[in-house]
Amino acid sequence: MPPAPVGAPRAALPGLAFPGAGGQNPGTMSPGPRWKATLFTPLHLVVSLLLFAECAALLGLAAWPAAELWSWAERTLPLQGSPRRLALCVVAAAGYFVAGLTLLVVLAAARWALFAVGTPVGRFPYFSLGAWRWASYNALTLILRFSFVNWIRVTPFLPLYHRLMGMKVGRRVQFNTAVVADQNLIEVGDDSVVGGDVTLVCHSAEAGHLVTAPVRIGKRVTIGIMAVVLPGCQIGDDATIAAGAVLAKGTRVGPGEVWGGVPARRVGQRNRTEAGGALPA
Repeated sequence: MPPAPVGAPRAALPGLAFPGAGGQNPGTMSPGPRWKATLFTPLHLVVSLLLFAECAALLGLAAWPAAELWSWAERTLPLQGSPRRLALCVVAAAGYFVAGLTLLVVLAAARWALFAVGTPVGRFPYFSLGAWRWASYNALTLILRFSFVNWIRVTPFLPLYHRLMGMKVGRRVQFNTAVVADQNLIEVGDDSVVGGDVTLVCHSAEAGHLVTAPVRIGKRVTIGIMAVVLPGCQIGDDATIAAGAVLAKGTRVGPGEVWGGVPARRVGQRNRTEAGGALPA
């Protein structure tokens, strides 16, 4: 198949369709049985409270080493007065980082202990086991996102966490974003950069259903600041996604291509020199 001309959208993945139900707006819920409409909000409330309890337990477990550090410092510091208070403040700040790094391990262990092993692939009604598996798994990453993740962006700790959560991450990959979900469905190749505040997810909500599909990012890919990568996208080696671009679901980006815009379209091609001679002939 010849390459698409510059400016033309590339076809979505074969067999990967995300239609609304009966032409309905994908962002609205389809009218289901009356009992679902009646119970939706109460069940949503109950599930939210259960997730709050889970978050409290996991955050408390992660904070335990920090509390032990504080207790040790309070018992052993020989200082008095203002120097002692200053030293305890430093210990408290250090305890935050101890708790945050401990949280990486706690969440990875909770993934298995709570049977929240990963996002399933497919199309699931909101009232379904598949949707519950998605919610319980991604709730773990939300705990990290809202408590600690900004301190470990562009550090080796964030790729490590994503690996522990099931993502296939190559060597020397850099993540400068907190908005990553469904890690078990994501693959990122060697030397790729996921830029600041990029949205990288493998799910969408459509007509009362959760729709999920894997995302693959090749080697030496650059995804610019605040770009959006949606379910089913495949990005070839040495490609560049411009800042603020939105890749529609199921988009295929070829090796070395440059995409930009909303929705994103092919706007150029990197040459072999720019890509370090790595592009195919």
